[in-house]
Amino acid sequence: MKSLEIINRIEKKQVELGMHVELGVLQDIEKELLTASSGAIKAIDMAKLAIKPAQTSLQLNKQLLTKLQNFIKQVKDLGITTPQKEVETGITQVKENIQAIENLISNLSKV
Repeated sequence: MKSLEIINRIEKKQVELGMHVELGVLQDIEKELLTASSGAIKAIDMAKLAIKPAQTSLQLNKQLLTKLQNFIKQVKDLGITTPQKEVETGITQVKENIQAIENLISNLSKV
């Protein structure tokens, strides 16, 4: 009878020990999940913060494009051709910037 009590106590201690080990592993996993996610959470927050300056840049590039196009029209109306090619190169660059910024904003918004 005494040995049966000892066996029961041993089994109970094994169950308690097993529960502590499982809880410890579970807590470690929870900590690792938080650590693993923290970088992604920071990146998402940064992406959302980047939308506003990108929108500002987009607006400024659109305004610049309008000014450059108006300048080209005025230059053509005056019959001047010398600075026109440089300005057209600028227009091409601004259009590329606008497209890149629009793509950036679209991708940031998806995050």
